[in-house]
Amino acid sequence: MTQEFEITELEAQPIVGIRLTTKMDETLSQTMGQLFGEVMGYLGESGQAPAGMPLSIYHSMDETMQGSGEVDMECGMPVAAPMEGGGRVAAGELPACKAATATHMGPYDDLGGTWMALRGWVESQGLEPVGAAWEIYVTDPGAEPDQSKWRTDIFIPVK
Repeated sequence: MTQEFEITELEAQPIVGIRLTTKMDETLSQTMGQLFGEVMGYLGESGQAPAGMPLSIYHSMDETMQGSGEVDMECGMPVAAPMEGGGRVAAGELPACKAATATHMGPYDDLGGTWMALRGWVESQGLEPVGAAWEIYVTDPGAEPDQSKWRTDIFIPVK
């Protein structure tokens, strides 16, 4: 599969999410699922609906996206307007920025290769990553069982 990369100017996006440090191992997807459920529950209790698909922000992570290293991450949902957090759910924002982007099609287990390719492209373009990178899970795995059709968009803020 040919990988395409681009630079996109993004507007700020309010979010709510839960941040934690965990192991980057086979239990990561289960942990993420629980966090997304908790965030969705909070939105429901607040009378709010998500303004887009679930996302994960990687404040720091094992550069290879593999192994059992630790990752400081946040699982969240975009919202239409800034709102208060509560309990473990905190209000936040994806920044307005210039970002290098790539779209990954396929299983989440294969995301590491797309991340590494995008990082290599950023370097080859003479760009410098700034701030936390994130993923948006465009395809709902509950609605699409064929993992080859799962779409994940990756964003790396750059200068």
